Amino acid sequence: MRQLRPLVLLPLLLALAGCFGSAPAVPKEQYFRLIAAQPAEQSSKKVTGGIEIVPFAGEGVMSERPLLFTADGGRKLEQRNYAYWTDAPPQMLRDQLVTYLKQAGVADSVAPSELRLDSAYVIRGTIRRLEQLVGSNAGAVISLELAVMENSGDRLILSKVYTAEKPTSGDGIDGAVGALNDGLDEIFAAFASDLAAADF
Repeated sequence: MRQLRPLVLLPLLLALAGCFGSAPAVPKEQYFRLIAAQPAEQSSKKVTGGIEIVPFAGEGVMSERPLLFTADGGRKLEQRNYAYWTDAPPQMLRDQLVTYLKQAGVADSVAPSELRLDSAYVIRGTIRRLEQLVGSNAGAVISLELAVMENSGDRLILSKVYTAEKPTSGDGIDGAVGALNDGLDEIFAAFASDLAAADF
């Protein structure tokens, strides 16, 4: 009888092996960038004295790298598993704005604040929304508050909230990131236009 015990256990071992063998594969981690397109036109007015841009502010999960999604208009946010921004959004958005404004020729110099160039003006940004919309109204929304101040006297030159909401054909992450990039282009173009019209 003792010699039969391994044979009795064999079906159980095979069943367990089958369970482990059919476990779903762990999703591959994905990394995404927000990249602003080049400006369609040059600024109509060049700001003299230079502009510096500090990293954007972002409260709570807005400053973290996992992509966010919402199904109820933004009241409840959840983080995407295995989907991340390449850099934290405050840094990523600031760096894209520096590049965009340089390309648009809005000032005689545009630089990140870390360079300490003693610029006449500073731009401060706050991330209000940066998320995928899932469900019946599939899409993505980006909302940035951008303010321009005089460095010497803290005079407020411009302050405005820019929001862009773009539809997508479904709940896929790639489509949402594409929509966020489109929204970013729209916001940066509107901000550059407002800069050209501002009273410096």
